This record gives sequence, structure tokens and C-alpha cells, in this order.
Amino acid sequence: MPTCRALQITAPGEFGIIEMPVPQPGEDEVLIRVEACATCTNWELQTWNGTDIFDRPGYPVYPQNPGSPGHEAAGVVEAAGSGVSALTEGDKVAVLGSIRGPENDAHAEYVTRPEGQVAKLSADVDPVRAAPLEMALCALRSVDLEADIKGSSVGVVGLGPAGLLHLQVARARGAHRVIGVDPVLARREAAAPLANRVAVPEGDGPALHEEGVDVVFECSGSAAGMAFGLNWARLRLHVFSVPSAPVEWGKASWLRGVAIEPYHWRGDSPAACLRRAAAMLEAGEIDTTPLISRVLPYPRYAEGLRLLETREAIKVVYQGWG
Repeated sequence: MPTCRALQITAPGEFGIIEMPVPQPGEDEVLIRVEACATCTNWELQTWNGTDIFDRPGYPVYPQNPGSPGHEAAGVVEAAGSGVSALTEGDKVAVLGSIRGPENDAHAEYVTRPEGQVAKLSADVDPVRAAPLEMALCALRSVDLEADIKGSSVGVVGLGPAGLLHLQVARARGAHRVIGVDPVLARREAAAPLANRVAVPEGDGPALHEEGVDVVFECSGSAAGMAFGLNWARLRLHVFSVPSAPVEWGKASWLRGVAIEPYHWRGDSPAACLRRAAAMLEAGEIDTTPLISRVLPYPRYAEGLRLLETREAIKVVYQGWG
């Protein structure tokens, strides 16, 4: 049986590169040769450090499934099941996270996906730029939960990968003014071409709160970022990030009528959002380049996570096994 390589986190702070059988596509699936897989920063770091992003008892479990927690990937179709009709060998695609089993996590040379869980890409799209499309679809869904985005003033708290994408999607959706806030200079510099203004929470906070914005997207996950967003929003705070601590919703926000809107997938299809995000990438409405700080081979996996943890990198994409 042919084998392929996959990354496996064996214990907190430890990993190996293992051999595993090449997965076989089912009738409605395609086999994809992964050409690039991006880090999902919060999930990746928590798994690496031995904590669970959703605070589930007993998680994470080690050794992790081969390829876990990779789920932002792009590659090329190698083979197709007999029931596949819209994809053929050689098509470039972006993929959703695995929905059929742990063997399909994407820090690996090959994955399988149902035909309906991929987005076909143009032949000239760089797989490194396409790998973060799974994050882009989430930002697209997040912004689309705000029904009145067109013509609104928008604030984005936290200018990591999610924040940089929220800036771009909000502008593409017609926000008339977009402001990004982050304490890290390198992230503000990355965001500057994508926003009308970037600001420092501490120094610029009082003036921003006085001015206010209609809608805030909270992308930092920190209690301080959530509190900043509540004090900044005039109408709604959309909580995209996974909260890291409880946040007080106080009288001042109550008096202003600020509503807190959690991120959710009810009534929408991630696969449809992936295809829309891919179309936006190809149309130039979003650009993943500002997110990608490093492209590293898998033997340097730990190095990439250290760069994320120290905030020297915004997002790392892994490509190659040498």
C-alpha cells in the first residue's frame, strides 16, 4: 500500500513526521495532494502547548491524529471517485477542514475531501496564498452576519490573521470607514494598507471610544480586546474570536444599547462561503499575502510555532518535507 508523510504532535511541545497510508477517496470524494497548509494560530498554539481551544475536559489527546490540527490547505486533485462530476485530476483546490474522520487532517501530503467540500481555483493561483481561504471564509461569514455593514463605520480589534481579513471583507462589503486596533506595531503596519486608519489601544483608545463606530468585530480573543470593543461600538459587537476569559458587559454598554453578537454557522453553508472567499481572492477583493509571515518546511514546524507565540509572525504556511 502506498504511503505518505504527515505531521503528528506526539505530546505538548513535541512532534514527529510519520508515514501513513495514502487515503483512498470514496465515491463522492477527491484525493488531494496538499501543496500548502497554513496555521490556525490560536488552535495550533493551544494544541502545541497542551490546552484546548474550547476548554473541553480531557482535551487535547496525545498523540494527536496524523495531520492535526491542520485544516487550512490548498492543493491539487490527484484522483476522483466514480461519483465526482465537477472536479478532475490536476484541478487546483482549497479545502474545508475534515468532516469525515481524523485521518483527513491537512498537515499531510494527501487528504481526501467530498467534492462538495472544496473550492476549485484557477490554475495560476499560488497555493500558499490559497491555503488561508478556510480562515477567509470564516471572516466572510462573520462580516455577513452584520446585515447593515454597507455604509457603516467598522472597528476591528486584533489584527492577526482574522482581523486582517475582517478589514478587507468589511471594505469589500461596503463599509465606508474601517479602523483596526492592535498593540503590536508589525500588525498595525500589515493592516495599514487595508484600513482607513490603524490605532494603538492604549494611546488612541479614549479618542476612539469618544468617536465610536457603528459595529466592532472582536478578533483578539482577549478580555482586554473584548472590553475595548464594547466601549467602542455604538450598535453591535460581533465576537469572532474564541473568548479566552469572561468579559463584563457593564452599564455604559447597556445604556448605549450595544448588542453582543456571537459568531455562528446557523442557516449557512461553510462550503458555499469557501467558494465565495475563493472568488473574492481571485477578484482581488481580499489578499492573504499580508497574513503570511513565513513559509517553512515541516521539519521546522516548532520554529514556526515559536514565531507565532512571540508574535514575530502573523501566520505561518508549511510547504514541503525536506
